[in-house]
Amino acid sequence: MRRVTTVVLTVVCVTLLGVVTNVATGVLPGRWSPYLWIAWPLLAFVATALTVVEIRRAREPGPVGGASAARARRVLLDRVRRYWITSVLDRSLHVEARLQLGITASADDRRYPWTLRASRRDGFTGVLDDRTSVAALFERLDRAMVILGAPGAGKTTTLLELARELLDGAEVDRDAPVPVVLNLSSWATRRQPLAQWLAEQLTERYGLPSAQAAAWVAAGEILPLLDGLDEVVEARRDECVAAIAAFHAQQPLTPIALCCRSVEYQRLRTSLPVYGTVTIEPLTRPQIERHLDRSGPALAGLRAALAADEELWEFTGSPLLLSIMALAYADGPGPETGTGSRRNRLFARYTETMLRHRPHAGYLPEQATRYLSLLGSKMRERQQSIFVLDLVAPDWSRNWPRRDADRLSRTASSFAVGLLVALCGALLVGWPGVTAGPVAAVVTALGLRFGEYDNLTLIARWGRRPEGRRAIRVNWLTDTAEEFTEILYKPAVGGPIAACTLAVGAVFGLSGGWVGLLTGLAYWIGFALAALLALGVGNTVAFHLYVVGPPGGAPRREIPSPALRQRLRFALRVAPALGVITGAPAGVLVTWPRTDADGVRYGLLVGTAAALYLLVFVAVGPIVEQWLVRRQLARANELPRPLRPFLDYAVQCLFLRDVGDGYIFVHRELLEFFADRVPAETLSPLRPPPVDSIALKDG
Repeated sequence: MRRVTTVVLTVVCVTLLGVVTNVATGVLPGRWSPYLWIAWPLLAFVATALTVVEIRRAREPGPVGGASAARARRVLLDRVRRYWITSVLDRSLHVEARLQLGITASADDRRYPWTLRASRRDGFTGVLDDRTSVAALFERLDRAMVILGAPGAGKTTTLLELARELLDGAEVDRDAPVPVVLNLSSWATRRQPLAQWLAEQLTERYGLPSAQAAAWVAAGEILPLLDGLDEVVEARRDECVAAIAAFHAQQPLTPIALCCRSVEYQRLRTSLPVYGTVTIEPLTRPQIERHLDRSGPALAGLRAALAADEELWEFTGSPLLLSIMALAYADGPGPETGTGSRRNRLFARYTETMLRHRPHAGYLPEQATRYLSLLGSKMRERQQSIFVLDLVAPDWSRNWPRRDADRLSRTASSFAVGLLVALCGALLVGWPGVTAGPVAAVVTALGLRFGEYDNLTLIARWGRRPEGRRAIRVNWLTDTAEEFTEILYKPAVGGPIAACTLAVGAVFGLSGGWVGLLTGLAYWIGFALAALLALGVGNTVAFHLYVVGPPGGAPRREIPSPALRQRLRFALRVAPALGVITGAPAGVLVTWPRTDADGVRYGLLVGTAAALYLLVFVAVGPIVEQWLVRRQLARANELPRPLRPFLDYAVQCLFLRDVGDGYIFVHRELLEFFADRVPAETLSPLRPPPVDSIALKDG
């Protein structure tokens, strides 16, 4: 009801504004009379725009209950199931190995071969038998547990089995919290309170509206299933555990489950707020021999390899490595491939076998390995477990200076703005208007040179902020004023803008005398103010989009990537408004020494230049840079173009998994294997965003 009232009051206020405007027009100069009719279409446009905005706000889903919340719950349940159960659990390496090798399940087979041992703080211990579900064990551990095990033991698979059973229950019981699988590796990039991080992850990964995500987390409607505590960098791991403990202290009734490697768990100095642990026991030799015997001829190659090399048995205790060995030795023992440790040689053989069994005409085995190595190294460098297309940045190229794409995109964008403004100037005000083109090109180049948060590398590393900084919010009015003042008093920007826009005033003031001086002054001040305001608004918009971050659940289009497509849509909405804000004062200034028609035409020219600058600075420049980077990576044979077909091919080869709008390696150990193939000297240092600018905004 309140929103409906707001819409009605908006329309009433705009109507009263029209009445006031009608009265005010009676005291305006007589020479303005032929043009007063323009006020009424503009007033109608403003009224319509405000009404549409208010109606759209009224239709936005709120974080309250009702039909919209029920639909959002169904969507979230469906996405969690599709992303993690259908795409990952049902296509796990264990399952895929059985399918590819033709292993048929017998009636006495367990779904997974490993043993789960549970222990509770009150002294209870027990072993999960074939008849007990993971969800039942979760209940016995008071719905707060940590899953432990060695690398490749099956921790994530067990967590996803729990997610499957909890999803089944949540679909029946509407009061049950929604289980959501998230990876903790990304927590270290921002180190937020866990509730805030959970809400942002729900928006980024699952496309839930931010207000609804925050409300559901606060109300305990979300059941976090957190994977990869051991993947958080060691320096931040205890800090992450402290954030989890603080969250649990604030919401003690919210269930939670985590995964961590046993060794890393023992090293923690901070206690996890769980009531029990579930430890995945290594496979014993009798279990493995029984599994090999039941599989029949499907695992004949692996049995032959184990018989030929007794040392291979040391890897069979890990279900992950057992599945990899089954696929790697599907053709029986053969000559060793790869170098380094025996584990690395095993992964190298697995890679070679999978690429040989599933050849692709477009990707030679050497190329595919090279692509996966670069992908793994960059994901490890940025502490990312999920790859999305926005992560590809100029520093991915090992053969091309990272600044070259930035320089080329700046040059091309500045030239394009100058050319378009020159054409508009020639059409609107004749030959003097052509001079606005070079001036607009210079202003664009200055904005791209000294602007921040338009850099493609920074966009790809969104969220990496200086330590100890609180959450940042954008105040459009004050931030734009601060940016305007900073640019005005920055000699490297304000001085050149004042000088080059003075050239526009000089050209228009060539008529001589006091009239010519006033004319040139009006043209100069109008263009200079518009340029400074455009740069200020551009910096504020770019910073806002950086704080907001990339959208969630976006289609995985190549170029522009989801984050840049979001920036383009936002810039297309803001650019017309900036054109009006900058063009109207410039036009009014010119009407004093010249005619009203001259003022209108000059206002259109200045507004067009400002709108074009905003589009280029916020979106078009980074898009051009992204195209150049992807083109160079493809030419250097470092990443293919297009990239998505190769990622889908890697999914078929059981190297990657398709998760929502991104991809993950089938296991962290495989990511580490590919990442280690890239020499350390080719990796780029990880640099935070500009501290001074963030301090100014956070001020």
